[in-house]
Amino acid sequence: MDQPGYRHLTRRQFIKGAASAVILPQLPLGSLSSLSRAHAAGNSEIVIAKQGNPTRLLQAAMAQVGGMGRFVKKGQRVVIKANIAWARTPEQACTNNPELFSALINMCYEAGAKRVAVWDHTCDNYQFTFSRSGLKDAAEKAGADLFSGHGQNVYQKVDITKGRKLKKVEILKDVVESDVFINFPIPKQHFATELTLGMKNLMGIVWDMEQLHKIDLHQCIADINTIRKPDLVVMDAIRVLTTNGPKGPGKTEDIGEVLVSTDIVALDALAASYFQNPRTGKPFRAEDIQFVKHAYDLGLGEIDLTKVRMKKVTAT
Repeated sequence: MDQPGYRHLTRRQFIKGAASAVILPQLPLGSLSSLSRAHAAGNSEIVIAKQGNPTRLLQAAMAQVGGMGRFVKKGQRVVIKANIAWARTPEQACTNNPELFSALINMCYEAGAKRVAVWDHTCDNYQFTFSRSGLKDAAEKAGADLFSGHGQNVYQKVDITKGRKLKKVEILKDVVESDVFINFPIPKQHFATELTLGMKNLMGIVWDMEQLHKIDLHQCIADINTIRKPDLVVMDAIRVLTTNGPKGPGKTEDIGEVLVSTDIVALDALAASYFQNPRTGKPFRAEDIQFVKHAYDLGLGEIDLTKVRMKKVTAT
């Protein structure tokens, strides 16, 4: 049963409701004013790009939110929090798609970025992980610096004034000091939290991740997301891991989509429906994922997708 205050929207219902928002290739990709009114207009918006290669998917999605120039200005320092925790190949859907990764970095530089740094606090050996995932080569070719947070000297202590259970934490200095912060998650099944989505991806900016498990993992994930709100979230849903996550190997599904938003709660609420809840046999509802509910309660975004403006665009 849905909880009071939430209206559940399945992925099937969303696709049906958003059908009128599909843009044909010959139409111009343009302003936010053209976003679908299939859902009640709110302050939150999501663009879903499909039917194209990773580069085209990103280009099509970003065109609908004003381009990367809306977020990155000339001379700014950009930090991208990628998902590169595990020593897996791109085909195993545990780490970001290398082509999409390169396209995102290139787009930041084209917008005028002075420096693009990519970070993750890897769980497997960082050198092996960066190499096997294909993301080291992708970063080098695109001109970005790729870093692993395996040394405590790259973190700084911060107070979490809005945190409900996590009050102090050490997070990456580069995240705090960056001009632009981009969260670049890949959704996956996860044994401890049901799913890895955008908000959980920010565990990788924390030095002591075990601390979060000992306190209250779901609430800590929400608390971390109050520290530095990403300026942009680009979700890599080209291929997702549906079993044995987050490390795999497991079953994968080719969703073939890239999603962009500035509302990480709304984005996670939508992405949750990509996965089947093993207890119900139906797609996960946003409120099934505790950290999504906690983040909504903290005022970090919208959980009710009927209040989110959404648009589906084709990239071919």
